[in-house]
Amino acid sequence: MKRYINLLLAGLMIILLASALIVPVSAHRGYVGAFLTGDQYDEILIRAWYEGGTPMAHAEITIYTIRDGNEEKYIQDTADELGFYAFDPEWRVTEYRIIAEHTGHRATMTLDLTSGMTTGREPELPVVARIIAGFGYLTGLAGIAMIYSARKKQKE
Repeated sequence: MKRYINLLLAGLMIILLASALIVPVSAHRGYVGAFLTGDQYDEILIRAWYEGGTPMAHAEITIYTIRDGNEEKYIQDTADELGFYAFDPEWRVTEYRIIAEHTGHRATMTLDLTSGMTTGREPELPVVARIIAGFGYLTGLAGIAMIYSARKKQKE
């Protein structure tokens, strides 16, 4: 009977510890991407979406121009129901910071038209890898609890 109580207490400790160490989940992480429809003076198409590919419909789009490291608000508008928004770049401006926001979700990126480089996207593990990593963490916690229980039992 005492063994079962010890296992139950160890299990509860694991659950409490796991609950205390939970980090915010990004089930609906937002993303934003920009695509050139021609050269650097043609229209720029922005797409905002959630993880899994669902469009960020009617997201608030804010675009800042970046000149010599200084940002200035250029456009603030709303994306369509598919999460798309198109704008004409300002003459002689080649760098923009783009923010898409919708219902508390926010995605940011920086677009450099001369190099074609974008920043602001975080590399992320695929969903399957994250699930496997989660099971690995839980297995590790269970192992620690078993070691604790075994040592405690040896002392008795």
